[in-house]
Amino acid sequence: MSPIQAIKDWYVSLDNELQSDIAYMFVSLTLGDRQFAPAAAVRRLLQWFDVRSEGTEHEDALAAVTFRASFEYIFAERFTGAGWIFPEQTFKDVIREAAEGKEASKIATSAFRLLRSLPDRRTKWKEAGENWNALVNSTINDDALRQLDTRSVPGERLRAGARLKKLLTSRNPRDGALARRFWRHRC
Repeated sequence: MSPIQAIKDWYVSLDNELQSDIAYMFVSLTLGDRQFAPAAAVRRLLQWFDVRSEGTEHEDALAAVTFRASFEYIFAERFTGAGWIFPEQTFKDVIREAAEGKEASKIATSAFRLLRSLPDRRTKWKEAGENWNALVNSTINDDALRQLDTRSVPGERLRAGARLKKLLTSRNPRDGALARRFWRHRC
């Protein structure tokens, strides 16, 4: 199984609420697609997994590294109890300010609902984190991804690098635009 497929399988095994959280943050922050609502972001992330899994082993490894780095940067704190201290305190502050008649009263109902659901969300994230760590340790660890990358056709990376270097060093301004498009397509 490819690394990106292993990540997708882990992702679809999650609770819908967690899938929505992950998709919305990944699609908006990593992919830069901010026009998606959370439900549409789930579809967009599943589409991203499918497109990335159709590429070469090298592209698959790069996609796995991208997802892993983004996911861990954004969500790793949710795997521990300490990562929930700030959200819990924030919700309590909003509720307290609303009780004092301050501006926060407009979002106090949402804050109260989120505060009530915090223990359940904490449990879900802890379980997701345990499963994520097992996936990282077995399938998408650095060594496994490096091995996959070195198994891909070595000439492919050399040819791509040579084409990019040629475009970047050209004096033709049109080649600079081509290089940028080439770079975006390869990444």
